Amino acid sequence: MIQRTVDLASHLNQIVQRGHPADFPVTLRPVFYRSGEVFEPVGNRLAVVREDTGQALAVVSDRYRLVPHQRILDVMEDATARLDVGPVPRGIYVDHQGSRLRAIFKFPALARPVLRGDDICPCLKVLNTYDGTSRIAVHIGAFRFVCTNLAVGGGGVFAGGFMSVHAGEIPIEQVAEQLTAYLTGFEGIVKLYQRWTEEALTLDVFTEILGGFPKRAAEAIRARTQEDGAQTVYEAYNVATRYATHETRSYRAAFELLEKINRGFQQHFAPSPS
Repeated sequence: MIQRTVDLASHLNQIVQRGHPADFPVTLRPVFYRSGEVFEPVGNRLAVVREDTGQALAVVSDRYRLVPHQRILDVMEDATARLDVGPVPRGIYVDHQGSRLRAIFKFPALARPVLRGDDICPCLKVLNTYDGTSRIAVHIGAFRFVCTNLAVGGGGVFAGGFMSVHAGEIPIEQVAEQLTAYLTGFEGIVKLYQRWTEEALTLDVFTEILGGFPKRAAEAIRARTQEDGAQTVYEAYNVATRYATHETRSYRAAFELLEKINRGFQQHFAPSPS
């Protein structure tokens, strides 16, 4: 089955939920195989099982730490509730029989224009899986309404960025601190984007930035930048983020490339501290 893309703009001012409800109970159970007339346990393996239906969602290592989807959502709800940022609409997407969760929390009251008709909005994106395809991941960043390009921060003025939670306990204080820092500094991020709209793209500097990307991505971004006739830093940045969010092969590849894009552009085009 082809997985539908997440439309970041579809739930700007409302709560959207797609797929299975996230609050179903899950547990870890032993795994057995049949040997003749008896069932033998499979060593070092456990099954992730939906308690409401008895369906096995995945077989995982016995070192796997099960963190229910609803626990993640509750943590994010707690973290955002601490902030005075107005309504926080969200989209919650649960796919693959309930084994994969993607959720986006947005802060439309803080959205700001970079150019006329080109606004960016802070957002918090969360990933959790029961099938071992990914650890818990929290991405703090922003997206553009014009083309729903994600612009996830990776250091510098973009506080927050990416967090991968390896253990069963979620560091809610750390999530809240990073989110607060990012939202507090969001005006500075908008001003930097506005500065980039007026700064001419320097070919040798852009080539240096591309040198930090995977070869295939660098070649594609360079070609699309030339095709679009990008003249400013912001135009080139948008070409790069559009490639990452629309043309990469996987969710993970998209965010890894976005991290490199943001770091590269910030290092070369962020204003020097006074």
